[in-house]
Amino acid sequence: MKKRIIWSVLCTLIAAMGWGGVGATSDTAYAESARSGHFENLGTAIKRVVGIGGTPFYGTDGTPYISAAVNGVPAQLAVLNALTLDVEKVLDIPDTTSTSTVLTAQDGSVYIGTTGTGEVYRYVPDSEGLEFIGKPIQGETHIYALANGPDGKIFGGTYPGGKLFEYDPASGEFRDLGSPVAGEKYVRKLVYDEERGLLIAGTGTNNRLVEIDPETGSVSENWMPEELAVEEYPNSIDLIGDKLFIQLNKSSTMLVMDKWSKQIEQRLQGVSAHVIPSPDGKQAYMFAPGDAYLHVYDFSTGLIEPVARLGRFNSWKSATIINTGSAQNPDYTLSAWMGYNAALTYQFSSGTIRSTTVDVPGQPIVINSIGSGPDGRIHVSGVQGGNAIYDPESGIMETYTSGMSQAEAMTSIGDMMYFGIYPQARISQFDTTLPWGGGNPQEIAKLPADSLQDRPFGMIGVEEYGKLFLGTVPQYGQLGGAFAIYDPKDGNLLTYRHLVKDQSIVTLAYKDGKIYGGTSIWGAYGAPDPTAQEGKMFIWDIASGQKELEFSPVAGKQAVTSLIVGPDGNIWGFNEGVLFIYDTQEKKVIHEQELFPVRYAGTVWRDATLLVGKDGDVYGTARGKLFRIDGVTKQMTMIDEAGHFDGLAQDEYGNLYMRSMIEGKKHELWKYTSPSLALAALRDKVERLEREGEVKHQLSAQIRNRLRQAAHHGSIGNQAQMLQHGDKALQLMQNDSKWINERALQELEAGVRTVTELFSRLPE
Repeated sequence: MKKRIIWSVLCTLIAAMGWGGVGATSDTAYAESARSGHFENLGTAIKRVVGIGGTPFYGTDGTPYISAAVNGVPAQLAVLNALTLDVEKVLDIPDTTSTSTVLTAQDGSVYIGTTGTGEVYRYVPDSEGLEFIGKPIQGETHIYALANGPDGKIFGGTYPGGKLFEYDPASGEFRDLGSPVAGEKYVRKLVYDEERGLLIAGTGTNNRLVEIDPETGSVSENWMPEELAVEEYPNSIDLIGDKLFIQLNKSSTMLVMDKWSKQIEQRLQGVSAHVIPSPDGKQAYMFAPGDAYLHVYDFSTGLIEPVARLGRFNSWKSATIINTGSAQNPDYTLSAWMGYNAALTYQFSSGTIRSTTVDVPGQPIVINSIGSGPDGRIHVSGVQGGNAIYDPESGIMETYTSGMSQAEAMTSIGDMMYFGIYPQARISQFDTTLPWGGGNPQEIAKLPADSLQDRPFGMIGVEEYGKLFLGTVPQYGQLGGAFAIYDPKDGNLLTYRHLVKDQSIVTLAYKDGKIYGGTSIWGAYGAPDPTAQEGKMFIWDIASGQKELEFSPVAGKQAVTSLIVGPDGNIWGFNEGVLFIYDTQEKKVIHEQELFPVRYAGTVWRDATLLVGKDGDVYGTARGKLFRIDGVTKQMTMIDEAGHFDGLAQDEYGNLYMRSMIEGKKHELWKYTSPSLALAALRDKVERLEREGEVKHQLSAQIRNRLRQAAHHGSIGNQAQMLQHGDKALQLMQNDSKWINERALQELEAGVRTVTELFSRLPE
């Protein structure tokens, strides 16, 4: 009886799906309900400690502290005793996942500028929480710089207006000082020169350096050499004595510039952002990740000498030198937050180094991209790094906090996964047959610096050619992405910038020797306004190495954000709310259909993700919605329209995976399972097991025939015959053991259980 119930469910659903060319009528309510599915929150995919901005300060009793703003949901301010390295406090920074600037004010308070919300918070040492100060300028979403000014005032720099503001703690008032450099959208770094009463600002995305008189508002000419405009902006500016130490973004070059003459005296490589003064002000200390050493710069000679090897860290922050002796007999100790999640002390007199992993709970990291791997697992990349791998078979999520930066896209060739890494448009390779770690994954290529590229959003591996194809968004301030071809066998990399003039290439698909690409009219953040009005589609012929065609698939639409080979073998695309289908034989668009009424306002590289489900329908996310498009009729059915989901990947069982779009929950990975997808996956499984030799053809053919018969009788309402053929299919699996091995039998029975479980969840 149990078998009959199972197969009654199964065969009714098969009939609803129309397997074997036999389908239910379109007005059958049951057929539509059979497609209903189940959502499961798989929880936080990635947790890690990523300390970004930081500052040293003192408690009310004179205790020295170092700090870092830790990325996550929400971001947090972690406060460590600078000498013991014990974690004293971890304070939530509301409504933001990241902050780039933290400042110790003249009164000892700590100010924090947020990204995404453009707000300012204050921490009073030894207090139990943060105080909301306010939003300096409406419309400015990011605060990238804070600096002390005269009379206890604080200056700040913003994005996207490239504005400067002043905050007076005495009055509690903000003052908008306007945009100091026309055309620049970022004020990235600020430092106040008390001797001259001038504010020194580093802006982006053209890497300008200007001096501003806060009293008069006058702005100097640009002091940064024009050839350094490609550096985008400074990561840090420190003024010590008469010298400016400026670390540039793209190359990480540290400039030593005289503040009076503006002459660049030295260009140092492999040096971390931020330089700190010695206690007597005659020297400056810097950390070099390149050789892992602390170095000292002598102002009188201009010489730089190594002091001590601190260890392999990618940067330092919140660095400070503390006198642990007396005024008469000083004994100095360096304390700093190192890399993302470590801290150390170095005692100058003894040379003793003590380092530790910061004992701060990892924060949930926002999911940036999702993809399915050749290992049958779901791969997840986090914002600013961190990865997770979910195994659908075991239900286990494994998190990896190191080994790879932020991946914008992922694809595979054979057993190898490839990831498009931001920044600098890099490629990382992960061998899915080996464990994570020990050089796996590894970075294998990077687009050339003179191509000015940053984000590989378009990415597809082509097994037939054994090559990887990429489409990119340029670096900050630039228009014009690139199309690149990488050969993992010999490491050869070809790069074509402006393949579509002034547009970013954000999605790629492959069919029959040709790459199909989609573009966005927008360049990078901080770029000039687009020169084009419509997003394009292009066709690249692999054999000839030439672009064959470029056209606008939908008139008036600004970005083609997803391209796939659809169930009919044509190219399906999403262009600013419109589904279009391009006939690869006729070489023309044969179908247009508005799915959502939308008009992009502002930079858009990523919106829709489309894929062909195991059941032959097209599934997609766009504008936070999850939907299904019938592979034949093109009718769209909304699965979730509450704006909950983004991104899309599919496993071999037909399950779909998305990230949450709800604020505060974008670190969550979700799974969607429906009977139609599970049944189609079961069909694929029977065929796969036959190919692998685990089910003999004689049995596989009989099972498929029984399923087709069951579907036929179910479609005409013959329940008795449907049940009979279903029972016989199950009996074939269980009784003809010589034609099927035990593992295959278990897999197929598990597939049946999955379908019946899904059916049990459907509303009556």
